[in-house]
Amino acid sequence: MEIDIAGVGDGEYAFAFDVPASAINLDESFLGNVKVEGTLRKVSSQFFLTSTITRTYVRECDRCLAEIRVEGSIPLTVYYRTEFGDRRGLEDEDNVVTLEPDQESIVLDDEVRDAILLDLPAKMLCREECKGLCPGCGADLNNDACRCETPAIDPRWEKLAEMLKKNGDQE
Repeated sequence: MEIDIAGVGDGEYAFAFDVPASAINLDESFLGNVKVEGTLRKVSSQFFLTSTITRTYVRECDRCLAEIRVEGSIPLTVYYRTEFGDRRGLEDEDNVVTLEPDQESIVLDDEVRDAILLDLPAKMLCREECKGLCPGCGADLNNDACRCETPAIDPRWEKLAEMLKKNGDQE
């Protein structure tokens, strides 16, 4: 995904890309193509990119291992400036990319890939109330009942269960 900026005058320019996910080094869990649509606005030696990324991926639920297909879009905004541009207040800014004065194009691959990967949730759930898998028999508790002979006691609660049993025997 490359935008030619050589000889471009001040103004706003629309762009659109539709590339396979593998073209920007995304793994096989990303399905189909990644689409990027937006505008690049040039003012003096600065470029302001505003776009929307559309992607589809498949992951497993972290609790029950069900396959989840996620489709959607995310925003991407990047500010490009040339090396000789004004540097005041930009040293710590996010989404600021420095261009060489003689650079003829902007390649969006890294920015698009990073935006997609940063948008992935840390914990993937098929639904908020997912019950997960039984640690004993492996049953999907969303669809089946536990098939364990006796319900397993969480080892963290064994001492409490012993105390309750002792108190029950003393009464």
